[in-house]
Amino acid sequence: MKSLFVIEANRVLLNKEEGEPVVIKGGITSEGFSIIHIFNRGWHPFGYLRDKYGIWWFDGRKTKVTLVSKETTEFRVLDDDYGLASEHVYLEDKLILGADPATFILLPGSPYFAKDKHRLYVKSGDRFHTWDDIDVATTVAHLDFCTDKDHVFHLFDSLSYANGSKDELSSWLRETYPDIHGWWHPDYENTEEGAEQIRENWYRTNYAVFYCEEIGSSNRKGTRTIFNLVKGADPVTFEVLSDQYGRDKESIYCHWRKVSGADAMNFNSLGGLFGSDAENIFYNGYMVAEADRTTFRCLLPSGHLGLSKDALNVYHAQFVRTDSPFGHPDYILKPITGADPESFELLSEQGSWAVDRNAVYQWGNLAKKLDRASFVYLFDEGPESWAVDRQGLYNANGRRTVKGIDGASFRMLNRYWGTDDQSVFCFVTGAVQRAADAATFRVTNDRGGAEDKDFHYEIKDNGTIRKTKKK
Repeated sequence: MKSLFVIEANRVLLNKEEGEPVVIKGGITSEGFSIIHIFNRGWHPFGYLRDKYGIWWFDGRKTKVTLVSKETTEFRVLDDDYGLASEHVYLEDKLILGADPATFILLPGSPYFAKDKHRLYVKSGDRFHTWDDIDVATTVAHLDFCTDKDHVFHLFDSLSYANGSKDELSSWLRETYPDIHGWWHPDYENTEEGAEQIRENWYRTNYAVFYCEEIGSSNRKGTRTIFNLVKGADPVTFEVLSDQYGRDKESIYCHWRKVSGADAMNFNSLGGLFGSDAENIFYNGYMVAEADRTTFRCLLPSGHLGLSKDALNVYHAQFVRTDSPFGHPDYILKPITGADPESFELLSEQGSWAVDRNAVYQWGNLAKKLDRASFVYLFDEGPESWAVDRQGLYNANGRRTVKGIDGASFRMLNRYWGTDDQSVFCFVTGAVQRAADAATFRVTNDRGGAEDKDFHYEIKDNGTIRKTKKK
């Protein structure tokens, strides 16, 4: 079996499966060269190498190295791509700011989590982020769950609170960690027992504050009320500002998370997930760094689209990193690139359609293929939201273009029916009526009745069409 690396003069080369060895780009030399750790991702090798200049991260896909640390002695590797020097921790070639190598460990019971004395580190495939809102002294992991003494978290696309899953973990935690006085322990101090409602979703005991949520089916049958501890909140001075925000004498809380950087005494709820203090705008508990406090206004306070604007930008909520480079993903307010705040307006109450002088927006995202000059918003009916331009008919529910409809000739007859030059369309069924005659089709009442030269049409209570041949 041939060696992965070849030394030639003062150069280090990579042995390919086929062909001649290839020079490794980036500057590593043969002097003092050694392999610290190498592993494979698919067909390509990756890992940490050493030469006289320091520690290098090797990327086999690019056949390139990047200098990570000038330290050549005290360096160790955990879980393939965590590199620990005496003072710093790296993920591949990137410094993890603030990570403590002396206390950095992998959590047993899961391939995804590590921690140090400061925070949790979450790695799944090529996704990585940090998590600060956790008691690391009591943090333990089990497969794609981790928990501290107060909260359960679950890893999917990112880490999220999952206190509704406590029943899945309680037996395992009582057996495996009986000495940690967490939520599964009979002597846990922040139990919700005896909690009384303050207002809306907020509850408290003599010792703690809770934000409650209902999980389960949408028809409220089989739902469960989950008490989420508002960590650090003082029950004596706590007051409810809205369904989303509360405060005590020192801090602001969004649901059960403490809001970083907020002035508690000058904080106001602006509706929904929006809030402000004397200096800044907040959304979902995160400061909106780009927002102008004096001209900011919410366009759609309810819901989770976050549509809003100030003198400089139009904003909507995006699921992105809360800070760079390794902040955990969550819904934060970000500017819509290219949107014109002066002319931007919502057309539908639920935020499905909006326009500015240049473009059309669907659920806060630029609808590149839609024609602004001919675009017309039609109406909303429940989850369905209809619009048309010269190119087609559109339903924002599912971002759907209706096949078989010519937008240039389409006419909305009422909230039940529309036609173009060739076809009849029913808004209730969301389908083209292939057998209907567009040339003679007309509505006969405001309850969904219609006719063409051959048939009568009626919209039934169950949303289907009754078709009756004319006598």
